[in-house]
Amino acid sequence: MNIQRIGAYAFLLGILASIVFGLIPKLSGVEWVAIVLVILGIIVGLLNIEDKNVTLFLVATITFLATSASLNALPVLGDILRTIITNFIHFVSPAALIVSIVAIIRVSNSN
Repeated sequence: MNIQRIGAYAFLLGILASIVFGLIPKLSGVEWVAIVLVILGIIVGLLNIEDKNVTLFLVATITFLATSASLNALPVLGDILRTIITNFIHFVSPAALIVSIVAIIRVSNSN
């Protein structure tokens, strides 16, 4: 199995885990859930984001993180959707951190 396939599976697993863990109320706020999502995010950040997609990924992540904070102000969403969004933040944030660090290193080495 090649590395890109592992990254793709980690991405799909992270999305599914964010949703499934969010649908189970007893898992809301459980520490190991966040740890699993962070580990999957790190794997995605290291293996899945190609050079041509770095800008798109980082812009999409920044936009998601900025707008997701405003969704908490809407009481209509309910606890389950709020938990899914929080889980997704735990998954995407480490991936964005890794991708941004790699991008900074590549830019600094290109001069």
